[in-house]
Amino acid sequence: MMNRIYSYLFYAVGILCLLCAAFFSNPYLIAFTAILLLFSALYLNTGHIINNILIKRSNIIEIYNGYRLSNNLDSAVKKLGNGYYAVSVALLMIEKSSNASHETIRSLVESIHEPFEFGILLKEADRKRLLEGIEVKRRMKEISLSRIDAKQQDRLNALRREIDTLGLEIENIKKSGKALEVIVKLSSFAKSEVEADAEREAVASIRHIADAFSAGLGVDYELLKGEELLGFLEVNA
Repeated sequence: MMNRIYSYLFYAVGILCLLCAAFFSNPYLIAFTAILLLFSALYLNTGHIINNILIKRSNIIEIYNGYRLSNNLDSAVKKLGNGYYAVSVALLMIEKSSNASHETIRSLVESIHEPFEFGILLKEADRKRLLEGIEVKRRMKEISLSRIDAKQQDRLNALRREIDTLGLEIENIKKSGKALEVIVKLSSFAKSEVEADAEREAVASIRHIADAFSAGLGVDYELLKGEELLGFLEVNA
């Protein structure tokens, strides 16, 4: 949020300078304004890249009760007694078309025999992006429908129902005040006397767990790194 505020301030100053430049017909002021607006756009859109570069090259960053990022930025580790304790996090975006039933999730949780945390988060979705995704799915269904032989009535009826369901979902999103996304958060943990081993085991564990959930629920997952990992990392003191 602060990055956005700073960027908007740059934009505001740039527009003010542009108005002054136009009023006074000053080419130097116009050039300065162009540079200022360019810097603002770069700062707003690539701030996370800069943050990760700074984090990766820094040797002094410590967060959350002594945790710090690994060299690969995909786990957070801290000294614990005579060894090291590492944490990695993955997120799964649950769609309505996924297999995320209560029974499926319970079965997945029970089938994994290594330490991990499972949590469900609700996040306000980008309605435009959400609608575009559903519109694309509906269009693909309509294309498939147009290519099916008229004799395949069962397949035709199934596709028509899917198209109607997607259309109803689009209407519901347009009418609703807010669109919510369901996010599954998975956290894995590893302990070792060697720091690199703890980091490696935590990442290997989260990949194994996330792969199992991804296959079982029919969704993709994202392994968090750098500043994104810091934003979702929760460590008990």
